Amino acid sequence: CVHPIVLTSNSSSRIVHQYNAYFDIIRKIRAIQMRLQVFLLISLPVAAFGWSQEGHRIVGVNAVAMLDDSARAAVVEILGSDSDQAVGEACSWPDTVRETAKWEWSAPQHYVNIPRNAHHYLRERDCGDGMCVTAAITKYANELSSPGLDSEQRRQAFAWLCHLVGDLHQPLHTGYRDDRGGNDLEVEYKGQIYNLHQFWDRTVIHERLGSGDDWTRPYPGSSDWTKAADNWNPESVISWTDESHALVGSSAYPPERVIDEAFADQSWLIIRQQWQKASKRLAGILNARLGEPDS
Repeated sequence: CVHPIVLTSNSSSRIVHQYNAYFDIIRKIRAIQMRLQVFLLISLPVAAFGWSQEGHRIVGVNAVAMLDDSARAAVVEILGSDSDQAVGEACSWPDTVRETAKWEWSAPQHYVNIPRNAHHYLRERDCGDGMCVTAAITKYANELSSPGLDSEQRRQAFAWLCHLVGDLHQPLHTGYRDDRGGNDLEVEYKGQIYNLHQFWDRTVIHERLGSGDDWTRPYPGSSDWTKAADNWNPESVISWTDESHALVGSSAYPPERVIDEAFADQSWLIIRQQWQKASKRLAGILNARLGEPDS
């Protein structure tokens, strides 16, 4: 911080005046820069990208570990490998392309906005054009098992399915329409300004996730979390949407603008719970579409 020089000599008064005026301008420029940084953090759609790269990798890798032998062999055929790296890259891929000219149309597939006073997803109201996360999961699940796809189309179908099942389990991806899933709500955590969606997407994850994706699994109270979900059908996705949307009302919004550690702890617990549900359910879809006929 630079402080103005104070001189008493009359002959120096003009220099002092010019010096102080110069640094007054500098202080104003710095203040404008700080306000601009806050505005960009709040307004840019960074947080609409769903779970961080780490979150999508965790969902995908854990889902693949639950697959039956036939489904896992199909994943190897689709991706060329079932390694953590190959699965993680595929499951994060939709976020890497969504701002390109070729894929900008796909942005609405990452979320569904539901009115604040509504408790359930309605396709006619919330996804009339079919461009939302709930409808897209069913679309790519169907494509994945379509015999007419070439190898690149199947890879993309797997990537989208993995990614969107993860996105659906981020509560604010089924958030309120009037604040764009928390993107329009400014919060503060540990002295930094974020929007609420960004806080859930990556801030807590980057703060709490240990080395090697150590996320303390299984979460407290979990049972049988390493087994794929059974009997998947497309209607299940609607129930998952409603379940995630219920978390928006019960748990996604902090009581105060400044987020304390108690709320961050609770958010991290919910994130881990949602990752595990997403992994089990994704594995169930993959087993149903790629696995043994009776699985």
